[in-house]
Amino acid sequence: MRRVNRRVWRWAIPIGGGLASAILIVIATPHVVWFIRAGLALIAFLYIAGQSAAYLWSSRDQGT
Repeated sequence: MRRVNRRVWRWAIPIGGGLASAILIVIATPHVVWFIRAGLALIAFLYIAGQSAAYLWSSRDQGT
């Protein structure tokens, strides 16, 4: 049970960082058309969350 709970919390940082970047892009670009803002927010979410998740994945493999 504890191991499963730890895995869930481990993914909170990549998802939270991706959401934060997406929200900041939407807030910072009120003058841009909505579909371009949505596309930029999606790209930012995928990039930031993916980079964080890749870092977490590689750190788990070290030392084994």
